[in-house]
Amino acid sequence: MQSKRIVLPSRQRHLTFLQSDRFAPELARLPYKWRKRVINQTLDKMAWSSWHKIYESLATDFVRDFAERYVPAGVDLSQHDADIVATAKKAAAHVSCALWGATSDRHAQQIIICECAEYGIDPPEFEELKDVIGRAVNPHWWRGQLRKRIGRAFEAGNIRLGYVHYRGEAYASHDTVIARLAQNRRNALALENQKLENELGQQYTLAELAGTSTANKPIRRGELMLRISGFETIAKELGDEGLFITWTCPSHFHATLHCGKPNPKYSGATPREANDYLKKVTAQLRAALDRRGIGLYGFRIVEPHHDGTPHWHLLMFVRSTPDYKTLHVKDVASRVIRLMKRYAWRAERGEPGAFARRLKVERIDWSKGSAAAYIAKYVAKNIDGAHVGDHKTKDGYVLAPDCIGGVELVPSMRIEAWAACWGIRQFQQWGGAPVTVWRELRRIKEEMVNEAPEPMRRAWNAAQKIEGEKRADFAEYLRAQGGPLVPRKNLIITLAKDIKTFIGRYGETIKSTPYGVHCAALFGVVFKSVRHTWTPVKADASARGGAAVDLPRTRVNNCTVPEVAPPEKQPDWMIPDANCFPLDAKNALIDAWAALNACPFPRIFDERK
Repeated sequence: MQSKRIVLPSRQRHLTFLQSDRFAPELARLPYKWRKRVINQTLDKMAWSSWHKIYESLATDFVRDFAERYVPAGVDLSQHDADIVATAKKAAAHVSCALWGATSDRHAQQIIICECAEYGIDPPEFEELKDVIGRAVNPHWWRGQLRKRIGRAFEAGNIRLGYVHYRGEAYASHDTVIARLAQNRRNALALENQKLENELGQQYTLAELAGTSTANKPIRRGELMLRISGFETIAKELGDEGLFITWTCPSHFHATLHCGKPNPKYSGATPREANDYLKKVTAQLRAALDRRGIGLYGFRIVEPHHDGTPHWHLLMFVRSTPDYKTLHVKDVASRVIRLMKRYAWRAERGEPGAFARRLKVERIDWSKGSAAAYIAKYVAKNIDGAHVGDHKTKDGYVLAPDCIGGVELVPSMRIEAWAACWGIRQFQQWGGAPVTVWRELRRIKEEMVNEAPEPMRRAWNAAQKIEGEKRADFAEYLRAQGGPLVPRKNLIITLAKDIKTFIGRYGETIKSTPYGVHCAALFGVVFKSVRHTWTPVKADASARGGAAVDLPRTRVNNCTVPEVAPPEKQPDWMIPDANCFPLDAKNALIDAWAALNACPFPRIFDERK
C-alpha cells in the first residue's frame, strides 16, 4: 500500500529553507544581531508563494539586496576595533605594493580608487596626487575611513531592522553608544599621556589644554547660551520679532512610527540623508527671504527623534531690510511663516499629518519669558544633559538612563554618539558677526588696544571675562561689528591670517592660521594675539610610576657573541614590479607586506646597518 504523502505548511517549508545549509552562505555576511529579524522579514516576503522555485529566489534576492545596502564589501560588521586596525594596515600595504607597478599618474589613481571600492569607502579627493597617495598608503587614514563606514553601515541596519526607537534603543543603538564611549576613553587616555611644553617652559598635558577650550562641555554650553542671549538683547533693542520653529522631515525618512511599529512608507534613508534634506530646504528658504529683502539671524539646533531621524529647532529673529519688496505687508514675521510653510510642505504635500506635524511655529512673547529660555533646554539636552529634569523626546516620551555592561547610558550620551556617528553638526549660528573673531579677541592683551580705535576697544572689552567681576557681552560685540545682519565684507574687525606650511601625517600641508585681528579703521595694522609654540615632551618612564628599564630583545648574551665586521659595500636591493608576478604569488607577497607593515612603503629586504 502506498504511503500517504505529508505536505508541510508553507511557512514551515519557508523556515526550513532559510535554516538549511544551502541558504547559510547568504546569511554569513550579516551580523548575528540582525539574522533573526532579517529571517522574519524574509518570511514575510515569501508568505504568498508555496512553490519552492519562487520562494527560494525571493528569499535569496531579498537577503542579497539587504546585504548589498547595509554590509560594506570587504569588511565584517561584527569585527572589533582591533580587527579594523588590522584591516587598515592590510589595505594600506596593499595600496603601497600596487603603486610600485603604476605606470602613470592616472594608473596610480585607478589603483587607489579600486582599492577603496573593495572596502566600500570613498577615495581621497585632492588636486595634488601626492596628497591622495599620502592618505591611501597611510593606515591611520584607512582606520578612520573604515571606522566611519562600518559604524554608519551597522547603525543604518539597526535602524532599518527596528532596533532604534523609544521602546528599545532610543536615538542610537547600544552598539553605537558603546563604541563612542570606547573611542572617548581612548582619546582621553591619549590626551592624558601627551605632555606639551611652550616657549616659556610651561608644561601641560593635552587634557589640561583641552579642558580650557570649548571641548569642555560646560564651557561649550555656557558660550552657546551667552551668544543666544546676545542675539536676544540685540533683537529687543531693534524691535525684531522672534520665532521658535520645529522643522521635521517627511514621513518616508522615519523608520519607526510613534507606536513603535515599522513605518511602511520608510524609504531606507539614513539620518545623514534626512539632515541633508533639511539643509537643502532651509537653504532655499533663506535664499527666498534674501530675494524679498527679509533678514534673519539666530541659531539652529539639530536633535534626533526617538528613531534617529533628525529634526531642527530654530530660534530666529526677523526684520525687514532696505530691500524689502512687499512694503504693504507690515507683519514681516507672518510673511516669513508663510514662506516656511511653502517649503516645508512642498515634498509629499498630500500625506496625512503633513500640515500638523512637519512645521511648528511659535511666536516669542517677551512678556512671558526670554528667547534663551525657549531653547536652553535643547542646548543642554544635546551637550551634557545638565539642569534638565526628565529627558523627553519630541513626541513627549520620557527616556530613562540605560545600564549596559555596568555603564550608565544617559540620553545625552546617546545624542552625542548619534551626532558623532552620522557626522551631523548640532549647533549653527545664522547671521551675526563670526564667533572666530570673538574668540581671537580674547587672546589679545590689553596693552595692544590702549590706543586702538573705538570699535576695536569696544569689541575687545565685550569679549573679555573677569571671573566674579565682569561677564562677556556678545550683544556689545555685535554692535561693534555693525549689527546682527552685517555682511562679511562690511565687518569692522576681521581675522589676520598667515599662510604656513606644516609637515603632517600625510606630508606637507598649507594652512591658514590666525595670528591676530585687523580693524577697518587702521588699514594694514594687525593687533597680534598671544599664541604659544608647543612642542611634545618625551615621556619619562619614571614619571609613569615605574623604573626606566630596557628589556633585552633576545635571550642571547651579547658579551659572548663575536663581533662581525660589516661588509665594505652594502648591496643595492631593487624593488620588484608586483604586477610581473602571477596572481597567487602577488597575493602571498601582499599578505606578507601587510603583516610586516614596517614602513609607509613596502620593503622586500632591510639593509643591515
